[in-house]
Amino acid sequence: MEEILTGKEGERYFLLGNEAIVRGALEAGVDIAALYPGTPMSEIGDAFHDLVRIVLDKGEEPSFYFEWSANEKVSLDVCIAASLSGLRALCPMKAQGFNVAADSFLDYLTACSLVETDIKGGLVLVCADDPGGTSSVNEQDDRYVSIMADVPMLEPSNCQEIKDMTQKAFDIAEEVHLPVLLRTVNTVNLSRGDLVFGKLGVPRRTGEIKGVPISFDRTRCHANIMKKMEKAKELSEKSEFNRVISFNGVKTGKKIGIVASSISISYAAEIVRELGVETELLALGFTNPLPETLCKDFIGKFEELVIVEELSPFLETQFLKMAHEISAKTKIWGKETGHFPKVGQYRLEMVSEPLARVFGMDNPIPRQEGPKIQLAARALTNCPGCPHRNTYYAIKQMVPGDGIFANDQGCYLLGGLEPYKMSHAQYSMGASIGLACGFRQATGKPAIAFIGDSTFFHNGMSPLANAVHHNFDITVVVMDNGATAMSGFQLHPGTDRDAMCREAIPIKIEDVVRGLGATFVEVVNPNNIEETKEVFQRAIAHKGVSVVVSKALCKLMETREKRRQGLEIPAYEIDQEKCNQCRICIDIYACPAFYEVADKIYIDDVQCTGCAVCQEVCPAGAIQEKGADNG
Repeated sequence: MEEILTGKEGERYFLLGNEAIVRGALEAGVDIAALYPGTPMSEIGDAFHDLVRIVLDKGEEPSFYFEWSANEKVSLDVCIAASLSGLRALCPMKAQGFNVAADSFLDYLTACSLVETDIKGGLVLVCADDPGGTSSVNEQDDRYVSIMADVPMLEPSNCQEIKDMTQKAFDIAEEVHLPVLLRTVNTVNLSRGDLVFGKLGVPRRTGEIKGVPISFDRTRCHANIMKKMEKAKELSEKSEFNRVISFNGVKTGKKIGIVASSISISYAAEIVRELGVETELLALGFTNPLPETLCKDFIGKFEELVIVEELSPFLETQFLKMAHEISAKTKIWGKETGHFPKVGQYRLEMVSEPLARVFGMDNPIPRQEGPKIQLAARALTNCPGCPHRNTYYAIKQMVPGDGIFANDQGCYLLGGLEPYKMSHAQYSMGASIGLACGFRQATGKPAIAFIGDSTFFHNGMSPLANAVHHNFDITVVVMDNGATAMSGFQLHPGTDRDAMCREAIPIKIEDVVRGLGATFVEVVNPNNIEETKEVFQRAIAHKGVSVVVSKALCKLMETREKRRQGLEIPAYEIDQEKCNQCRICIDIYACPAFYEVADKIYIDDVQCTGCAVCQEVCPAGAIQEKGADNG
């Protein structure tokens, strides 16, 4: 990690794509970086945070400011202020995070349109898309953000480009006086590759803000932005990130070219080498605005073009338009012709078959067949010892059979799966409380909302205020495990340290809830099942909004800390003479540390975290600590 900061110019290093973004920002002399974590870009923040610790351990002060913000809108507002003050700012977020930040981002463009000379600090927004939705609620294509907002967009295809484009994006932003969108995809963010470092930049450190006039002439503002995009188009035409790659090989009898962007450039290039055909690949990295002259010249050279891109036909639509404008007879193959899917994350074999078909060659990388023997399905579940499991176990026994559950985004969303099945709906961050209100109003049935601690700070306070104000008869369960656990245990406003390793004021969720006017507020330790059940019983019976903060440290964090301190983690076993095979531990409580062999239930020492909650769950008292005297 330290080499991101200390690596020498001109030397080659091996980094994660997200780490390369950090190096690129440092080479640009970034002053401020702020983000809310979210896969596939969380490691950007992790790297900044680790660098802060490394620098402080040397007795020095970091050259940049970094924070884990409460949500994406807040992080962007912090970065916008830096930009308005003349400092360089980096604001990474996952694709869905842009939905939260969109209001600030689009309105910031008004300021950009009014005072060119005052906005000297480059603002780079990293939007990390997730084709396939492997860690997201959808697979939205944020390339269209650049068109909607009229801002320049860069798309890296490998680790070298992701570093270089990050550094260059700041220069572009300051040259055209607009923020720049660096659109990445999960494969590029989370792959490792070698790259050559450039020279570290010098941060400006101190900014100065001048008055930004307010204009109600929105038409003029829009026109100014479009004028700036004309300048961006000039930069795109001569950008080193738009290039034609030539391949020598077998002549197929037809002039066929390929157009690709992002990770699809790497896929297309590899397949062409496997096919061994003569062709040219237009590799586009500066994709909004497109270099129209370069693109139209490329179209005119070929009888057929293949457009390779993940998700929506973003490039394909524009190339069809440009082909029409120059009256080209070029056939364009892509998503609209059924050659490539509009959904999912691409793999080599998905690109290989269509390219081979167009070139009239045998497919060099056929699709892999599935396994001939179906492996046993392994259910998604919370970790052994997870306090969220205890919360679900306790509340399920207290809720009437017609209860409706609204879940949210976090580890606890797994409570919607077997055996608990406590989620009738789960959508965006912070939606659970509003959903519970709507369900209560629509059905008249008991409604319970589950939300995590980081999610509560992210977007849970406004819906809770709405629920209290309208006196909805719902129960809100805030599952506080002390971190933004699902994305990598990042800090949030409820922790006592900040991203700069300084002491911070930990905000107690129960205090916030009381401040919003809730009259029933209880804090429970979910590791105490009976106490938790009793509190939930009272909460559900309460008229109006009741809030239960189910508070216990994430078991992974607790276990790591114990091991760090050299503390022993107790092991547990089942007394087979006492066990009556009720299977509550496996089928109802569902801790994955339990397993069954030959009609006997055992505890896996490797998975067990020693939480001992199962002792309270077992009605036969068959679970005991190893080596304990149970006589």
